[in-house]
Amino acid sequence: LFRALDLFYVHGFHEVGLDRILEETGVTKTTFYNHFESRDHLIREAVVLRNEWEASVFAREVQRRAGFDPKKMLLAVFDVLDDFFTLPDYRGCLFLAASTEFPSRTHPVHKAAAQHYVDAERDLLRMAEAAGARDPVGLARTWQILVQGALMARQTLHDDAAAKRARAAAERLLAAETDPG
Repeated sequence: LFRALDLFYVHGFHEVGLDRILEETGVTKTTFYNHFESRDHLIREAVVLRNEWEASVFAREVQRRAGFDPKKMLLAVFDVLDDFFTLPDYRGCLFLAASTEFPSRTHPVHKAAAQHYVDAERDLLRMAEAAGARDPVGLARTWQILVQGALMARQTLHDDAAAKRARAAAERLLAAETDPG
């Protein structure tokens, strides 16, 4: 599963066929079909696995930088993104790629990719509530839009400073949402 995930991340979901996966992993078709119904099922499971891993790493890094201060945690989201963006092997957001390559909202791969953003927004909502935002739902949604915008700017424009730019906007938004008066 991990090797297939690496292949999908590097080459794209539609560029990696089942034969290549089997060849790279040394798994037979019989063994493959004992574990997965189809290539799409494998892709869905790979996306779910990546979501679990990335959410854990991301939360740990946010907490390492900000402790338990919800305002600092919200801003640290962009600092962690910035670190991801500057990794030498960063190739963009796997979840964005999956939702793009599987555009039907009812496709299981698209649903798994979208779940990543649903989970992230839920976490942002908790932070926004703890930070005392006047409109925590609105803040979490807007925060998510800033994150997604940074992801898109990094991916499409190769803007290595996209997370820093988004953080600057987020600082102003956070102040407007949490400052008294």
